[in-house]
Amino acid sequence: MSTHLERITKLARENRETQFLSIAHYITPEALNEAFKALRKDAAAGIDGISHSEYQKNANEKIQKLHESISSGRYRTQPLKRIYIPKEDGKQRPISIPCLEDKIVQKAATTLLNAIYEVDFHKCSYGFRPGRSQHDALNEVFRRNRRGQVGWIIECDIQGYFDAIVRNKLMEMIERRIKDGSILRLIGKWINVGAIDEGRLLISETGTGQGQVISPLLANIYLHYVLDEWFESEVKPRLKGEAHEVRFADDFILFFQHKEDAERVMAVLGKRFAKYGLTLHPEKTRLFEFGPKALEESEKPGGKPLATFDFLGLTHVATRSRRGDFMVHVRTMKKRLKRSIKAARDWCKLHRHDALVEQQKNLNTKLRGHYQYYGRPTNYLAIKRFYRLVLCTWKNQLNRRTRGKTVTWQKFDKILARYPLELPRIKHPWPTW
Repeated sequence: MSTHLERITKLARENRETQFLSIAHYITPEALNEAFKALRKDAAAGIDGISHSEYQKNANEKIQKLHESISSGRYRTQPLKRIYIPKEDGKQRPISIPCLEDKIVQKAATTLLNAIYEVDFHKCSYGFRPGRSQHDALNEVFRRNRRGQVGWIIECDIQGYFDAIVRNKLMEMIERRIKDGSILRLIGKWINVGAIDEGRLLISETGTGQGQVISPLLANIYLHYVLDEWFESEVKPRLKGEAHEVRFADDFILFFQHKEDAERVMAVLGKRFAKYGLTLHPEKTRLFEFGPKALEESEKPGGKPLATFDFLGLTHVATRSRRGDFMVHVRTMKKRLKRSIKAARDWCKLHRHDALVEQQKNLNTKLRGHYQYYGRPTNYLAIKRFYRLVLCTWKNQLNRRTRGKTVTWQKFDKILARYPLELPRIKHPWPTW
């Protein structure tokens, strides 16, 4: 499979206008088997209730039959299982979970299509791409600000992005590169399938079903043409100064050197998105001054407060280094910190009667995960605060199980000496220039 992918990537790179007429035959039993192995083993099951471990029994035989159904045209996608997860604003986010065999085929198709689209995607895009992560995007935000050419920023938020994608426009975009009818039919099945919600079959006319394995790639393709390609080929050549984009999935920041350029883009951005069925959140999309000049103005007597912006869970704050140079520091977003503390508190409450060694093990897993994401340079105080709040939460819940015997801080220190928790640590180095 890797040899075939390399050949496809080479063809895609040699000519950005090449249309691929026959690639479905690369979804082989071997490719499906690799896709099955790459799936998360602990992922939620779809409406058929089949888990990864259950499918593992006689997996080769099942995958062979799955491949035969795809090759013969008998493959049918099953309805998605609709669940809801809480959002930071208190609302519910709908997630659509496909059945395991649909996940397998989608994973194989995603790997195949990535061989083409990784050539097309711009460097400004970081979300759900091989070898790229949130921290790569955050590093680029740091670099763009650190170079001192940023004066104005447009912070954007797309309302209900995954559910708002216009399917026929998405298919038109895909057909610019893919002309294989089998692949197009598969994608059509996946994006048009309904979802089972409390026993009811829901059919929508827009969206890609957030939660499907292939949805992140389709969402990236859509914004590649709606935003990235437009910004690079049509917008930037018409601007007077520097302009840059950093995007992770549907979260993106636009940087400008000059106010006039930023205002021109802000004036047309909403219209551009509306053309493709997307709506920018009127309260969360804003243009503001940010950079060395803005910092200087804020430091003058009577200067206006300096704006901050949030991106990928971190609040970005303009400040000065010890030498007096312009710097951008990050802090864990208040909503994210509150959410993390609530999760730790809920877990401690539910498991306060577990053995201390088990509590220690699980709390350390949570702490390490928090440090691994939020442990970025300049954010030590925020992760230290999280550590202290977890300590207080654990002590309080242990105090509730002692039946009147108070767990004082002195007693709790002895518990910590025997069952220590992970101390806060910065896990990420300073971004290179």
